[in-house]
Amino acid sequence: MTEATIRSVAKEIAGEFYQFIRSAESRGEKHVQVSRGERALLNIRPDVFGKTYPTVKDYLSGRRHGRIGRTPEGSIYHIDDGSLQQDTPGWLYWYDMARQRLVEMLNRNDVTEHMKDRILEAIIEDREKELRQKPGDSPNIAQRRHLQH
Repeated sequence: MTEATIRSVAKEIAGEFYQFIRSAESRGEKHVQVSRGERALLNIRPDVFGKTYPTVKDYLSGRRHGRIGRTPEGSIYHIDDGSLQQDTPGWLYWYDMARQRLVEMLNRNDVTEHMKDRILEAIIEDREKELRQKPGDSPNIAQRRHLQH
């Protein structure tokens, strides 16, 4: 259990997010806003998201279908031109949250000591990789890269 553990949890969280957005689409919701406290983090149109990533596998791997267009007013829409583009894999945006979830597991009584040792090993390995990066290098984790700019 190493960095793959964090990756696995990140993919699980990304899958939950995907299902949340697709459920909103099936209920006919026009917009979904994901917030943390008072701050809106994401404003998503479920119909456009569903056309862009028709399957959870597409979202997790970053396989984007078609293109996104914007009206002069700033509204987005999907352009189904038959293209497939490689985008940032969806699970990468949930990497830091996965790491946080694993850290929280270290304080839970229902997690075995053996599992806690493996989680701690994965977190330490990930942190060591992060510290070995040279200043100015782009981190491999998309969420970290976006937060730095």
